[in-house]
Amino acid sequence: MGMRRAALISLLFAAWTLFAQPPSRQDDVSAIYSVLMQGPAFQALGRRPGQCWGIVNRTINIDDMNPAIAPDAALKPPSYDPKPFEEALADYNAHKYQRQTITHIPHSASNPLLTLQEAADFRAGRTGVSAAGGSGSSANCGGITYFSDVYFSTHRNAALVYMLNWSGSLSSHGEWIYLEKQNKDWVQRSGQAAVTSGAKPF
Repeated sequence: MGMRRAALISLLFAAWTLFAQPPSRQDDVSAIYSVLMQGPAFQALGRRPGQCWGIVNRTINIDDMNPAIAPDAALKPPSYDPKPFEEALADYNAHKYQRQTITHIPHSASNPLLTLQEAADFRAGRTGVSAAGGSGSSANCGGITYFSDVYFSTHRNAALVYMLNWSGSLSSHGEWIYLEKQNKDWVQRSGQAAVTSGAKPF
C-alpha cells in the first residue's frame, strides 16, 4: 500500500512538473510585445480601438536606431532595486548587434506581422503622393511598429526593449522601455504609457 501510494505521488508530481513549466524565453518575449501593442502609447498616433497596426517581423538592433541610443542613456535604473535593470542592460550589451525573427505575438488578429519589404512598401505608400498605405494585410493599418529584441535580467523578471511606432512621415516615436514581471504578468515601468496605465514608474 505504501509503495503504491508513493508511486501515485511520484506520478502526480511528474504530471505537475510537466504542466507547471515556467514560460520559455520566447513566451516572455511574445507576452512583452503583446502588452506593449495593447498599451496607450498609440493614442497620440491616432490609432483607433481595434484598428489594424502592423508589426515588422524582424527585430532592429542598435545600428538600425536613429538616433542610436543605449537604454542606460535614456533610462535610469529604479532606485528600489537597480540590479535587474543592470542585468538586462548587460544582456543588451552582449546582444545589441543581433537581429531576431518575430514569429508570433498573442492577440495579433489586428496586428499582422509584416516582412521588411512589406513594411518598406507601407512606408513608401504613406509618404508618397498616392498615400495608399500598403497592400494586402497592411492595407488598412494605421501604422507599423518596429521592436528590438527583448533583453532580460538573469531571472527573467525584468526586461528592456526598444519600440518604434510609425504612422507617417511626421508621426513616429521611438523609446526604450523597462518592464517588470509582477504576478506572472509583464508591467511597463517606464515611459508615458506606464503613467497612463496606472503603473508607478521609477
